[in-house]
Amino acid sequence: MSLTTNAEQAKIVISRLQSAFAKREGLLQEVGDLVENQIPEGVQPLSRDHALFLFYTVANDHGMKSSRLYARSKELFKLRRYLFDPHKVLKKYRAPDDPELLEDTGKFLGTRYPKETAKGWFRNSEKLEKQYAGDPRKLFREFPDAQALIKEIKEFRGYGPKTGGLLLRAVVGLGFAAPSNVEKVLVPVDIHDSRISFFTGVVKSDDCEQPSSADYYSYVPDIQKILRDTCSALGFDWLDVDRALWIIGSRGCVKQRCSLCPLQDVCKVGIKVTQSKLPSTQTGSQPNLF
Repeated sequence: MSLTTNAEQAKIVISRLQSAFAKREGLLQEVGDLVENQIPEGVQPLSRDHALFLFYTVANDHGMKSSRLYARSKELFKLRRYLFDPHKVLKKYRAPDDPELLEDTGKFLGTRYPKETAKGWFRNSEKLEKQYAGDPRKLFREFPDAQALIKEIKEFRGYGPKTGGLLLRAVVGLGFAAPSNVEKVLVPVDIHDSRISFFTGVVKSDDCEQPSSADYYSYVPDIQKILRDTCSALGFDWLDVDRALWIIGSRGCVKQRCSLCPLQDVCKVGIKVTQSKLPSTQTGSQPNLF
């Protein structure tokens, strides 16, 4: 499977996203679900508790709707705050496979793989306690280079290219740290960003006209590089572009709210939806390309 990139189209799309997010236009007014805005009630911004909440929560931001995860995690923080303190986790639970830990973390949050959630919760507590005195802020500040920082983040369970990049984006955006070379880190692309790249003509497959869902996943590494390099060529960091893509994918595409999307006239789905005047729009039978 190979891709052809339309570099000029990529610049148009990235420029639209950057501008629309900066101006908070349309869908991009809806920033409440962004990870940067997730903080439990009563927690001081940029405090140790804030950092711990993000550290434990973002590691599980895959395989379920992010807004649900964040809501459940804030509820968990309210009910069992000790779960967000590595020292207390290691004191209360016996091992990664402790049944009580499984009930309190993976099953409570409703993650796709609750046993892996519990295991990661325990192992990450061990590593964080041993290497960073139980404070993620020390991890964030340990590495002045973003590439080194994300490499270390990905040493923790649950942190891969997407979740690692997501945590890095939050760390930088909130001001926990200000590492150099953020522009060299790959954009934390997911399947929604891959689809958007195809639908807006940024890329096309040389093997098929319309990739399958599985194929969209397989193109993610290539699209990460294309988006990063296009942002760099335009002089943008990728952080706001990624935030814009996240909102569009989670808030817009899944409900075909194309009329509010800054890409509506360059996206083949957006064009069909916004131009459609058929009665089918009232019966729920809109074109479903997702």
